[in-house]
Amino acid sequence: MAIYHLSAKVIGRKGGRSSVAAAAYRAGGRLRDERQGIEHDYSRKGGVVHAEILVPENAPEWMRDRDRLWNAVEAVERRKDAQLAREIEVALPRELDRGERLELLRGFVQRQFVDRGMIADLAVHEGRARDGHGQPHAHVMLTLRELTGEGFGKKDRSWNEPELLLGWREAWAREANAALERAGRSERIDHRSLPVQRAEVEREATRARDTGQEERARQLEIKMVELTREPEPKIGPAANALEKRGIETERGNAFRAAQVRNAERRELGWRQLELRFELAERGRAFVAAARERIGQLWQRAEAAMEKIRERVMGQMERSERFDDREARRAAVLGRGGAEVQRQDNDFGRERVAPVELDPGRRDAILGRHRDNGQERQPGPGRDRERER
Repeated sequence: MAIYHLSAKVIGRKGGRSSVAAAAYRAGGRLRDERQGIEHDYSRKGGVVHAEILVPENAPEWMRDRDRLWNAVEAVERRKDAQLAREIEVALPRELDRGERLELLRGFVQRQFVDRGMIADLAVHEGRARDGHGQPHAHVMLTLRELTGEGFGKKDRSWNEPELLLGWREAWAREANAALERAGRSERIDHRSLPVQRAEVEREATRARDTGQEERARQLEIKMVELTREPEPKIGPAANALEKRGIETERGNAFRAAQVRNAERRELGWRQLELRFELAERGRAFVAAARERIGQLWQRAEAAMEKIRERVMGQMERSERFDDREARRAAVLGRGGAEVQRQDNDFGRERVAPVELDPGRRDAILGRHRDNGQERQPGPGRDRERER
C-alpha cells in the first residue's frame, strides 16, 4: 500500500550541526567543512541510489558543486545559532519503478522549490522497511537565501510561512497520485490527517449502503479499519543508531508502544467488522427466506382467487343459459312477454301449502249441517222413501 510522508525541518548550528556534514551524509559522499576544518566522509554509506543539485536559471554555475555550495552557505551565516538549510523528506511510492520515482521527484522539486528561487540538493535512498519490502525515500536540502549575482542575498522569510508548507504537502499528494495513475496503479496517498480521512471514508460507506452498493460499502469499511490507527512517532537517526546496537531509547520505546496500540486497534476493528458482516449476511438470508415464503403464499392466494372467480363465472353462465332457454320456450308456445315476465317473477317464489279447513266450515261447504252441535244423520224412513 502506498504511504504518505512529507516532513520539513530546519538544519541549524544551534544543535551543533553543519550543512556540509548533512549534505555529505545524504549524498553518500565526501565533503570538507572549511569553517571547522573537518572532513565528512560518507562515501561507504549504502542505499544512496541518486544525488543531484537543481538550481534556478539565474544561479551561477559554481552552485552546482556540492562542496562549494554548502561551504558558501556556512560562510555567509555568522550567527552561532544560524539556520543553515531546510530539509524536506518524502516517501517515494514503492509501486513505481526507479525511473518513475526520480521523474516524480524532479518535477515536484522544480515546481515547488527551484521555481521559487531555492537551490535544491536532492538525494534518493532505497532502504528496507520493517515489513521486509523496499522503502524508497528522498532527502531535499534547500537554501534559505535569495540569489544576487554571484552569491547569496537576504533570507526570504516568506518561505517559512505555514501555509506554504501545507501547500507543499498537498502538492506532493496530488503529483504522486498523478504518477501512480499514469503508471496504471490503483493505489493513492492522502496528505490529510488520519481522523479526517476516516471521517470521509465513513461518510462514503454510509452513502454506499443507503444506495444499495454493498460491495463498495464493504471495501470502504475495510479501509476504515486500516485508518483506525495513531501516527507512529519517528525514532530519528541518533536513536536509531543506538537501537541498532541493542540499546533501548525513549524514542524507540515510544515507537514500539504505538505499534502495540495500533495492533490492538486493528485486531479489535477486524473483529467488529467480521461480526458486522456476519450479522448483515444473516439479515440478508432472513429477508430472502421471508420473500420466498411471501411469494409462495401469494401464489396460493392467487390460485384460490382464480378458483373462486371460475366458480362465480360458471354460476353466472348457467343462470344466463336458463334465462335464454325460458325465453325460447315462451316464444315457441306463443306466450306474451307479460306472461313470461309473470312466470319469471313467479320463478323461485316459495309455494305455500293449502290451509286445512276446520270441520264446521268444511261441512257447510259440503251441504252438511249440525243440530245443537250434533251432526244430522239420514234415518231409515228416508232411506225407504228414497228406495221407492
